[in-house]
Amino acid sequence: RFQTLNFDSSTDTIEEELPIALMMQASEKDDLTWAEARVTSKYHKFREAALKEVQSLEGKDSWEVVKRSSVKGKNVLPSTWALKRKRFPDGRIRKYKARFCVRGDRQIFGLDFDETYAPVVQWSTVRLMLSLSLSLGLKTKQVDYTNAFVQAKIDGEIYCELPQEFLGPDDDGQYVLRLKKSLYGLKQAPRLWFKTLEKSLHARGFVSSKVDPCLFLSDDLIAVVYVDDVLFFGKS
Repeated sequence: RFQTLNFDSSTDTIEEELPIALMMQASEKDDLTWAEARVTSKYHKFREAALKEVQSLEGKDSWEVVKRSSVKGKNVLPSTWALKRKRFPDGRIRKYKARFCVRGDRQIFGLDFDETYAPVVQWSTVRLMLSLSLSLGLKTKQVDYTNAFVQAKIDGEIYCELPQEFLGPDDDGQYVLRLKKSLYGLKQAPRLWFKTLEKSLHARGFVSSKVDPCLFLSDDLIAVVYVDDVLFFGKS
């Protein structure tokens, strides 16, 4: 009736036994809306995660708070929360995650977005690099950029509502956010992130391949980009 568990690196503890009843929690819904989270016993966990998200975004200078009266005639986008329980393989909850998102479905073409295309690496390029890695004995290193999209600067004028339950200066809707960095949900977010990463790689001596825009070459390294994951190949 008990399940043996592995070492928990997040808390530096070893739990040797756990009732199977606890394992059944893995069947709970893990992706929740804010309204759904409010009626759970762990609402305070989601709220703590949301507070950390807001603080993190503010630390990245992602927006400025402006008066709604100063943006009359502008398209103020609704905002929303994407909440998730993240689990260990054995079903235990590892952490509660909250992501502040913008309702990109309410954007208007020509007003708060135009170009949205962002290239994705061709699978033929991935197969070629893996084959070369084996035949030439190349070493590989995978890099995953955390919160990738919010690292890109906005290339236009975009406004959105303040985070739900984190209204800042007031509680009566007098203020909105003017975005300075891209947020998840924006139609142009993938494109802005790719342009940011491309510029960073070029500054480090990489050049873009003419065959595949997601393949970057330098004197001693090759980089393959798939959204926010980058696979590097090199001799050392």
